[in-house]
Amino acid sequence: MGQKLVAAIDGETVSFGLVDAPCASPRAVRAFRTADFPTFTDSLQAYLRDNRLAPTGLAFGLAVAGVTRGDTISLPNCRWYISVSGLRSFFAADPLVLNDFESIAWSLPGVDPVAIKPVGPVPPRPVRPGGRFLVVGTGAGLGVAILSVGASGRVHVAASEGGHSSFAPQNREDDDLLAWLRARHGHVSYERVLAAFGLQNIHDWLAATSGQTAGVSPTPETIIGAAQRGDGLAARAVTRFASILGSFVGNTVLTAGTFDGVFLVSPLLGAMLPFLKDDTFRAAMTAKGRMKRELDLVPVGYADGREPRLSGMAAALEALRAP
Repeated sequence: MGQKLVAAIDGETVSFGLVDAPCASPRAVRAFRTADFPTFTDSLQAYLRDNRLAPTGLAFGLAVAGVTRGDTISLPNCRWYISVSGLRSFFAADPLVLNDFESIAWSLPGVDPVAIKPVGPVPPRPVRPGGRFLVVGTGAGLGVAILSVGASGRVHVAASEGGHSSFAPQNREDDDLLAWLRARHGHVSYERVLAAFGLQNIHDWLAATSGQTAGVSPTPETIIGAAQRGDGLAARAVTRFASILGSFVGNTVLTAGTFDGVFLVSPLLGAMLPFLKDDTFRAAMTAKGRMKRELDLVPVGYADGREPRLSGMAAALEALRAP
């Protein structure tokens, strides 16, 4: 394929980049605030004008933080919606639209194994033929994808909305957290406790149960920074988050059969790595009764790729739109 235009929408920002050759990194990367444009098409046209590009016949791939079924795609963290048929008319070619965690999963075969940081005692394995891996990340939401590689080396990625599955408490503290959140939100999903705002929810719950006056929730980054400086309440919040994340990852490995490894992604989990490398995360991940022995063997690594949504979209376009 020739030049490719790739884009990603995560709610607050939309990013664009150009890829000129297979396996090349995106160039001319530009990020816009979604609030600055009334529609996605307006931001797209601005990028094309800035780079003096004509859309007709340009291979285009878009990663969105949402479900990509149907012609009209709603974005839960953004007022925009995406019309697939509208993009087809705009480019005079079929666009490729993927869930953003699908695109991140597509980027992982191209990540240097040396750049993957181990999380826990079992070193991460490189993406290789015959492997099946779980990809989990947190930010504006809780993202999940499944990456598998056939014996021939052909990559397959399956999107998942597992982050919206119901939160399953594992101890009395989790029970109390669930009751507190249920009183405020009704259904309590894993995303409610494991997205970036989930860390804020846990912190607010701990503050309320400690008798502290409710105020403005600290940002997730502020909570992690305070925990690293030894703040007791923040450390308890991050430790509870790590435990729930471990339990969720263990559940999902068992459900998806991704015993070859888990890749944690997203900057927030990168900032939290010191808390994920201790026993809390791993113990919760493997505490699955008779399946503990199998989960003890599952490697976990943190992958911090450059522009993973854009590079993953480029890889997906190359593989799925090749002649």
